[in-house]
Amino acid sequence: MNNNYNNQAQESFEDSEEFDLNSYIRRYFRYWYLFPLFLTLSLITGFLYLQITRPVYSTRSSILIKEEKSIGGAQGDILTEMSTQFGGNKLVENELEIIKSQNLMEQVIKDLSLEVSYTAKDGLRTVDLYKKSPVIIKAEVVTPFGYLNPLVVHMVDSSHFKFNDEETIYKTGLRFNNAWGAFVVLPGKKTQYSDMTVRFTDVDELAENMLNRLSIQQPNIKSTVLELVYEDTDIQRSKDVLNQLLDVYVLASLSDKNTEASNTLKFIENRLGLITGELGDVEKDVESYKTSKGITDISAESQLFLENIKENDSKLNEVNTKISILESVDNFIQNANSGAAAPATYMIDDPVLVSLLTKYTELDLQRERYARTTTSKNPLLETINTQLEGTRQAIRENVQNLKRGMAVTKRNLEGINTRFSAGLRSIPKKEREFVGIKRQQSIKEELYLYLLQKREETALGYASTVTDSRLIDAPIATVNPVKPRKLFIWLGSIAAGVLIPLLLINLIFLLNNTVQNKDEIEQRTGATVMGELGLMKAVKGASASDAIIKMTSRSAVAEQFRALRTNLQYLGDGTCRTLMLTSSIGGEGKSFISINLAASLAYSDKRVILLGMDLRKPTLHDRLLVDNRKGVSNYMVGQTNLEDLIQSTSVHPKFDVMTSGPLPPNPSELLGNGRLKTLITELKERYDYILIDSPPYGLVTDSALIAEYVDATLYVVRFNYTLLGHLNRIGELRNSKRFANLTVIYNGVNYGAGYGYGYGYGGYGYGYYTDDKKQKNSNLGDKLKKLVGIG
Repeated sequence: MNNNYNNQAQESFEDSEEFDLNSYIRRYFRYWYLFPLFLTLSLITGFLYLQITRPVYSTRSSILIKEEKSIGGAQGDILTEMSTQFGGNKLVENELEIIKSQNLMEQVIKDLSLEVSYTAKDGLRTVDLYKKSPVIIKAEVVTPFGYLNPLVVHMVDSSHFKFNDEETIYKTGLRFNNAWGAFVVLPGKKTQYSDMTVRFTDVDELAENMLNRLSIQQPNIKSTVLELVYEDTDIQRSKDVLNQLLDVYVLASLSDKNTEASNTLKFIENRLGLITGELGDVEKDVESYKTSKGITDISAESQLFLENIKENDSKLNEVNTKISILESVDNFIQNANSGAAAPATYMIDDPVLVSLLTKYTELDLQRERYARTTTSKNPLLETINTQLEGTRQAIRENVQNLKRGMAVTKRNLEGINTRFSAGLRSIPKKEREFVGIKRQQSIKEELYLYLLQKREETALGYASTVTDSRLIDAPIATVNPVKPRKLFIWLGSIAAGVLIPLLLINLIFLLNNTVQNKDEIEQRTGATVMGELGLMKAVKGASASDAIIKMTSRSAVAEQFRALRTNLQYLGDGTCRTLMLTSSIGGEGKSFISINLAASLAYSDKRVILLGMDLRKPTLHDRLLVDNRKGVSNYMVGQTNLEDLIQSTSVHPKFDVMTSGPLPPNPSELLGNGRLKTLITELKERYDYILIDSPPYGLVTDSALIAEYVDATLYVVRFNYTLLGHLNRIGELRNSKRFANLTVIYNGVNYGAGYGYGYGYGGYGYGYYTDDKKQKNSNLGDKLKKLVGIG
């Protein structure tokens, strides 16, 4: 018959290998109260978050980056060279990085005074007082303490206030020196808030934070339109930041473009100053010579020589001018990094040199732009520096070649002048002297007029320089905030209210090392679970005797004891009548089960005696309300009159008990003196069943001594109490066969905690029982349990 139980255990083990979704879900209902609790907490947290968090608005703007500059009409003819020099194509990617540079954003912060912020409390929410603050603080010096700690201003009226918790009242318009630094407090605008918080922020740190909230995109890769998006808690501030950023960007772009034109104008002005002085001196010489010599006209021959010499001198002067320009170019290239003025490149007629200078200027502008946004070790910046160095070397070589060519031309022209001068010797001395003076005057006049024309052209190009970007859409802010998203917050709160309990419950399951179901017992021990006993709810203030179940009751636990009584006939070969109940540790329900099992057997018309063999911590006498002055310990020491040791119980006439008696000093030695066998033999003649309530096997060896004289051992395992490690010990006992006919009783099962398939007969019933006391009004927990089918 015991094989039947083994087969049932094997079938139960095989069934347990299949995943039971229903049981998996039901186990969560033991902690059903966590779900409404955490759902409520998460919704409250979400509500408080929405109340505390300041809404963030998004502001958009777009600009067009012009790639080419075209000038039509008459101005186009005049400024063709200028547009080539001072304009040119732009890379959209470069402009994007320039707009997002730290320098531009720091300039925006300084222009808008954003390094000082003002906030006030409105309930749980913090309100930004940008351009609505009752006072305006102009910070001159801010200390490290001022950056770390906010300054609280309490407004007394529109022109008087107090700092922090101070009692002193100050008037606006004064300059203050305190722990926060040196600053001036000016009157602001009227507002409903009397208390506000002022925070000082480092410009570098604030610029970095603002750049993180600024995004620039190129919507269409084929276009040169840039879209700027800036997020801020204040709509007006976000618009002001974008407007000011675009203004600063335009000014910086114009400044870069006008740098070369400005340098060219300076060079021409310097040359004009020199030529003007020289021309004035020559004209005075002509006037003085005519007056002193009385010259009115010159001969035809001298006139011919004069014209030839003038033409030759004009060429020579042009050569000298070009040599001067080449020297200025050479000086600029050699001192490019020291801020030397840029030469008038358009005055050079050599296309190769003009091309090299144009390329050098463009590379230098690119280097300045990258230097604002990148580090000195950036590969792109190093590439540009390499190209600049190569271009500089090519320009110097080209200038030297041109200078050598100009030197040859100059020597040729000077030789021609020498021949013409020899011809002039035949001209009268007065005329020859006059021709020399007049020649100098003509040369200076031509050079003067040439420089005047170039100055006007350069000034016109400088004045007509415009930005290469155009505003398409002015900053427009969203009506509704983009952060926080209320729908996501509420959905996230609901999700958190569900997920957190799930994670917590799973964590409890992972950390729980106690027995949770019958399958764990059978898998770890290989022993048969002969019966399951449901959990009896403890009544506050009840005595130990109240744990005895009325066997006439139709309650679930009473029915389970009846089932356990029936299953006893299948133990071993069916003749097991001496039964020992033990467990791993105390508190697992041995005494409770032994008393109620004995009562159940007595109600089935069986003579039953319950022996209290726990000689260390007896509890039977308290539960059965009997005397413990005599008992098993007396018999063990030689008192053999059983009539004096056996006591009747008030539970049933056929239910007797022999308590443990006085506590001996040596329980193990007493149980091993050989008299236990005699006791059990005598009791078998009088009773149908002998139940022995023994000590926990996991704590003392007394149960091992008693096990030699019993027919079967009922090992008690308690739900959510017995450790899983103790099950391994039961398996070892079963395999070693130290305990005869070892079976397990599963006690304290909480069927209302998502266990099994219902709270009924044997743990698998369908409600075919009634409680002794029915509640008239069920609470919320009972209703939920009934709703999910576990109550």
